[in-house]
Amino acid sequence: EQQYMINDVIRVGDIAGQVERITLRMTVLRDLEGRVHFIPHGQINTVTNMTHGWSRAVFEVGIAYKEEVDRVIDVLHDLGRDLRSDPQFGRLILEDLTMLGVDSFGDSAVTLKFFIKTRPLQQWTVKREMLRRIKNRFDELEIEIPFPHRTVYHRDIAASHALTDQRHDARWASGDAA
Repeated sequence: EQQYMINDVIRVGDIAGQVERITLRMTVLRDLEGRVHFIPHGQINTVTNMTHGWSRAVFEVGIAYKEEVDRVIDVLHDLGRDLRSDPQFGRLILEDLTMLGVDSFGDSAVTLKFFIKTRPLQQWTVKREMLRRIKNRFDELEIEIPFPHRTVYHRDIAASHALTDQRHDARWASGDAA
């Protein structure tokens, strides 16, 4: 039935990896960390094939609320065109970048979602390169990639010890200290 073949990247339950071998009784996967998984066919219910025919590099890019969304979308489209015309990466890409648009409003970011259709197994290579280019271009254009902020309160230890000493001295003077 050709749900998957040697070299496809699949997910079976919680296990994902590249198909190394298919026998009559089992499928052998190697995960990203190099671990080998032997999965008996009798235990396979659902298979997700991440590389059958073509793949997609899916992006969720957070930008600061102060940024002009349409400007950033134009920048991302330009980067997608540049990547597709690159001799090294262009051959890995099957279609122009598809912008889905504003996907969500988070605590500190507006999230833009888009994808690039790629040759099988190339979505990760394309994604890493596109993210590198996004970071560099955003830095160049001063487009802010926000991150959550935390306020940390630092207790003044010296003042705390002084207060404790004053309380102790007051109790000692009143005769309450034991």
